[in-house]
Amino acid sequence: MPLFDVYITVAFSESKDAGRQKASIAFAEAERGTSPDVQKDRFTRFEAVLYLLQRLLHHNSRGKRVLCGFDFSYSFPQGFWQSLTDRSEAWVDVTRDLVDGAANLPPIVEKPESNARDWAKLANRKLSHQIETGVGPFWGPNFAQPTDPKFPYTKAPFREYRLTERRELGFKPIFKVGGQGSVGLQSICGIPYLFNIRATCEQQKVPLHCWPFDGWSPEGSAHFMVEWYPALYNQGVKSHEQDALACVQWAMDMDEQDQLADCFTPDLSDAERQQAGIEGWVLGVL
Repeated sequence: MPLFDVYITVAFSESKDAGRQKASIAFAEAERGTSPDVQKDRFTRFEAVLYLLQRLLHHNSRGKRVLCGFDFSYSFPQGFWQSLTDRSEAWVDVTRDLVDGAANLPPIVEKPESNARDWAKLANRKLSHQIETGVGPFWGPNFAQPTDPKFPYTKAPFREYRLTERRELGFKPIFKVGGQGSVGLQSICGIPYLFNIRATCEQQKVPLHCWPFDGWSPEGSAHFMVEWYPALYNQGVKSHEQDALACVQWAMDMDEQDQLADCFTPDLSDAERQQAGIEGWVLGVL
């Protein structure tokens, strides 16, 4: 039997500008047995998240189980957050700290404009001082460090890539902010929204399981929020719309073939599973 009834993907945007966000963000949705639908040129980041919450509430009221998610990194490599803040690396604590601000770092905000780049600059300055590296790990076009500074990861208690990203070729690290194929700014902007989605669902009595942070098993009745990586599923034309559509089509097809459950249990040792419980995991990386 299929695990889910509805599949949703939000292809996010890194842009400060609301118009560019609307041009980049795609929202794809499919109910089992129907063709996927995609909306574009409609949502800012805030509006896309609000619409996702509305769809979750709608499907929950219908007794339909939803698999949903975004195409950015849901957390940092293990060791980064503790090195930066000396605080808990539990995912719910990291997401809350990004919403509230912590360790002399400001909260991530969208208004009056996104401060994601400024936050990364402050994190670089703070971290380079604390572990005496001279440079920070964040870099990218139109940033204080426009090119790869060759951050000395051998001196740091964290790596450039999360474990899930080291399993597949082509992933970009969260530390690259801006540029072709990067996910850094989307992630810095997006992770606080994950905390807000979780909190809103709790308030509205909508059961939401944030995978794998809340556990690995897909069994149960809760809706699941997962991390998508469109290049795993889209073998055709590359665009925001096609990426979002490919995610929901892949998940729906795998679920119909009773193969999706295996994607929630990647081949990991106990230590790797614990690490991924801090860093997150991409659905489909085995």
